[in-house]
Amino acid sequence: MRIRLLIFGLFITSNLFAQTITGTVREKGSGLPLPFANVFISNTTLGKATDKEGRFRITGDLPQEIEVVASFVGYITEVKKISTGGKAEIELDFELEINESNLTEIQLKARRDKNWEREFRRFEEVFLALPDDPYKPKIEITNPWVVDFEKVKVQGAPNYVKATAQEPLKIINEALGYEVDYYLQDFRVSRAGSRFYGQVFYESLGQDSLKENWDEVRDENYYQSIRFLNQAILLNSTDTAHFRVYHALAERLDRIRTNDLTMEIGETVVPIPVDSILRRPNGDGTFRIFLPGRMEIHHIDKPWKNDYYTNVYHAISWIIAPDGYYDVDRKGILINPTQLVLSGYMGRQRMARILPLDFEPKSAYLATGFEGEVVQNPLEKSDRLREKAWFTTNKPYFYPGETAWLGGHMLYQEPAWSDTLSRVLYVDLLDQDSIYQSYTFPLEEGRISGGFEIPASLPTGDYALRGYTTWGRNYSESDQFLLPLPILDPGFKPKADSLIQEGVFGVIQIQSSFSISDSLSYRVMDLDLSFLDEFQNPIDATFVLSLTDGEEVPFLHQENDLEKALDWLDKDLPDDFVTDFSCPIEYGISVRGNFIPDNRRMPLAQPITIVRGDLEDYGQVQSDSLGRFWATGMYYRDTAQIAISAVNERLRSFGSIELIPFSKPDLPASLPKLTYELERVSNENPLLDTSGDYILLEEFVKEEVKERDTMADRNYGYGIPNREMGEEELAKMGDWTQVFGKLALFGNYTFGEKTGPPLIIINGQKLPGMDPAEIFLTIVPAEVESIKVYNDNISKSIFGMMGYGGVYMIETKKGFKSGPESDRKFNSEGFQIFQIPGFTDFKEFPNQPPSDQFLKRKPTIYWDPFVETENGIFKSQVKVPYGVKVIRVKLDGRTTDGEVISKVLELRL
Repeated sequence: MRIRLLIFGLFITSNLFAQTITGTVREKGSGLPLPFANVFISNTTLGKATDKEGRFRITGDLPQEIEVVASFVGYITEVKKISTGGKAEIELDFELEINESNLTEIQLKARRDKNWEREFRRFEEVFLALPDDPYKPKIEITNPWVVDFEKVKVQGAPNYVKATAQEPLKIINEALGYEVDYYLQDFRVSRAGSRFYGQVFYESLGQDSLKENWDEVRDENYYQSIRFLNQAILLNSTDTAHFRVYHALAERLDRIRTNDLTMEIGETVVPIPVDSILRRPNGDGTFRIFLPGRMEIHHIDKPWKNDYYTNVYHAISWIIAPDGYYDVDRKGILINPTQLVLSGYMGRQRMARILPLDFEPKSAYLATGFEGEVVQNPLEKSDRLREKAWFTTNKPYFYPGETAWLGGHMLYQEPAWSDTLSRVLYVDLLDQDSIYQSYTFPLEEGRISGGFEIPASLPTGDYALRGYTTWGRNYSESDQFLLPLPILDPGFKPKADSLIQEGVFGVIQIQSSFSISDSLSYRVMDLDLSFLDEFQNPIDATFVLSLTDGEEVPFLHQENDLEKALDWLDKDLPDDFVTDFSCPIEYGISVRGNFIPDNRRMPLAQPITIVRGDLEDYGQVQSDSLGRFWATGMYYRDTAQIAISAVNERLRSFGSIELIPFSKPDLPASLPKLTYELERVSNENPLLDTSGDYILLEEFVKEEVKERDTMADRNYGYGIPNREMGEEELAKMGDWTQVFGKLALFGNYTFGEKTGPPLIIINGQKLPGMDPAEIFLTIVPAEVESIKVYNDNISKSIFGMMGYGGVYMIETKKGFKSGPESDRKFNSEGFQIFQIPGFTDFKEFPNQPPSDQFLKRKPTIYWDPFVETENGIFKSQVKVPYGVKVIRVKLDGRTTDGEVISKVLELRL
């Protein structure tokens, strides 16, 4: 209690303790005084101009560690760091040296070009405000021409871009009401991060009409700052109306983190009362604050969009002290900013939101509600759930009878929801008046891959591909993707557009190299693509890759590229948006229908059983009070027999089922079109992309070289599990409770859907619909060789509806029984059988043609919709038909940090 009173006393008396700095400013060498020189304390509003004798006097309540700055036009600015240490008076003298290298304003402006403009835009985002900050339009640099940039290459370290300024930056901040002089000392930015440092002097703007609003905005920013949090810790506050503080624990291997804060409290975050954070006086007027680890700060009175929790609608920050502690003065100001790492909302702070260190709040600004009372705007929640497809094709135009391959990925307004949104994409081939064909493709981790044959009877003309999801139909037509698709007469092809590559400073560079060798059936090109950022550092990317015959496939400029598609992310829902969300999210092939009872007195709400084939998939859903039901999650290609019925406790069918057909969206008001001119094809037999030209051979390995894997080793074709426990670890487990505690529980990641019990697979045999407790009673962990868990939306989707609740795959030791004896063949008596189309079946592009067959020349040489680099490099062997002289390489995708890649390269063989 004594410590608390002492600290509180320091804060009470701090406003009464005025300190004074006096001194002179003279010219170095001559010793002549410099009248009207500027002298100020950095990061404050405290400053004075010297008198005719070069003298100055500054008075105020000063921070513990300060920088005093003296500047004069045409002279080199001088900075002195001092510790006030409770001193009442401090004397400082400055000697300024003439700046021989100053350039005039005209000279500086003449050196600006497009490269400079690009770098200055990025400079503003790092220095002034982030692009999505509401303050960004309210702050500007009025003398931008004083800034210059250079690329710095560092041996053994990442390269970076450095910014310098020959004069102080003049900044008008109408958001906080300050005019700022910034003396830039260091600014550097690389793909790994950025930093800037300098001396700053603040003066309040003189617009009295805005003063009241400025006071409110300044107070709000103050109460969201690390400085205020530090003051709350120093004051030993039991709580604050502005922050909730949590200790962010390390991720547990036996548990998958959710996006629900209420589920994470006590698991990955632990509430920490502010008064429990340890702090100690250092004895020199400063204090040391000790952090138990990474701290998660919730700004409960600051509404802000975040992608970390789906049920939290305020700003979140994280702070960590690498040394376990950091030092502050009595005002809560950091003595050494490098002692604390800020991220999240606090990490977004730029000049637009930074207050002077001598700022004191004018009002007792209080939060309007605590965490549990924060209400999300329904329109904002609807906006966060939006998704839109983007894809491209292997070439820009096609002929009737050709095969078109497409690849791309989904765009999400809120990436945190991506694993919960749609996993089915619909693609329609349409013209202005009708839909000719429709296709259905699975979405795997938001990636799009598909293919289809263009009908040989399709009339030539301008068509389009439309991509959409069922969930996306709850929104406007703008959330549907349209890609122009010209279908041409085989006797013609478009005239090529000129290929112009823009090599500007500040974009991703792609360097290509290749070598060619001959074989009997084709040529082999070893292709290397290296991706470098603007600092010449390697950067990883994912992209769609198409290689076409440059002589046969003309280059066409396409308006609907990925960069343009990303504009959708910046478009909010209109204020009058209304929807009933009648179109649900699809997690696989779906069925919708009505249950019709045998008599009117029978309730319409009944469990509906859905079975695919001979129990290849199985699930049960509940019809509502009107008899309607919806089932989703089946995963199969082409068409399957689906048995559906209501089943009573005796497993007998009753009532009848009527399916509700799926409708299509209305035709769009207009279709995008490519602009091109046609020319006649000189060759009477034009080259066509047809999938049947190649015969795919599976790779094989001689048994003496590699031992053949068993089905169990390959997880029965179901892919890599999320968790796995082997024989040695299982032998240490006393019962299944310990096993499940180690492997983690299953969560519900299906939006608005309820999951059933986990699916059990024992020695490759599925046991759908059975109580897991009944199965595990028959075996003990010591009898099991391995147990594998599939419990996230991506890995369990391949199991269809049966895998909704997750999957346990168990392999028992030889000699032990594999579970309860049961005949799992499906008896469909009483069920109604429906033919339900699944995902569109298509042949993958034949990138690996057989070596013993001559490779015919085709327009598309190579196609891969899922390319990923490793350490910034992509390597591949491309089989090239004889006769190809030019290969055009087209890449569309994004770097790991989200920058768009859209590039066309030409390789001359």
